[in-house]
Amino acid sequence: MKKIVKEIISTIIIIGLLAPVIIYIAPFLIGGSFSSIVMSGSMEPAIPIGSIVVIKKINLENIEVGDIIAFKTGETTTLHRVIDKIPIDGSFYFKTKGDANEDPDPWTVKPEDIKGALLLTIPYYGYLIWFAGTPLGVMIFLIAPAIIIIADEIRKIILVRRKADK
Repeated sequence: MKKIVKEIISTIIIIGLLAPVIIYIAPFLIGGSFSSIVMSGSMEPAIPIGSIVVIKKINLENIEVGDIIAFKTGETTTLHRVIDKIPIDGSFYFKTKGDANEDPDPWTVKPEDIKGALLLTIPYYGYLIWFAGTPLGVMIFLIAPAIIIIADEIRKIILVRRKADK
């Protein structure tokens, strides 16, 4: 009984420590194009700072007013809600606004700048992903599970050798 409890606890700890890696690669498993950590409060309360968002590619025709889209703004990616869809020369341009912003964005989003539409939000989990990239986070999320696994394997080897010696 004691052995089973230890194994269950070890498994839970390892899964918990590897969860950031699993969440980071999950977008590709559920049809997303990429994931990102939200660093701005412009979409609060719908998307809190520190959330992970999963973005999927989408045809411009399928984007509707009210959808949340990701688009290039210089070197960064912005995630805002579509407030107007403007047909121009056989394509679509979009007016956007952050939910927490008083005014609409001063630009019109061009078709070539669209990266996709919001597929999934995982609130606050981005903080954990960010922490996992720090030196302390690497120790906790990579080195600690490795030490637990290695220690458990050494323990098993010792037990097998003790049984063989009897």
